Amino acid sequence: MDNYLIYGRSSCPYCTQSTKLLDTRNLKYSFFDLEFDRDFLNEAKAFYNHRTVPIVLKIDGKSGIVKFIGGCDDLKGELNDQL
Repeated sequence: MDNYLIYGRSSCPYCTQSTKLLDTRNLKYSFFDLEFDRDFLNEAKAFYNHRTVPIVLKIDGKSGIVKFIGGCDDLKGELNDQL
């Protein structure tokens, strides 16, 4: 089964919306709250070339390959494509 990683901030409504969306679909995820670790958050933003949070990644359950999804809207699109 696939697993998701979310880098975000607990105060971010889009981060909260992303976790709720995964919860409603009973999908596994790990949320890394970077509210107080701005250095790591800035490094993640630079690494993934994504300026906002959340930063959503999907780990393929079979291959272990990590796929960059994007933000909350991108996650919604990804999940809708799976229906």
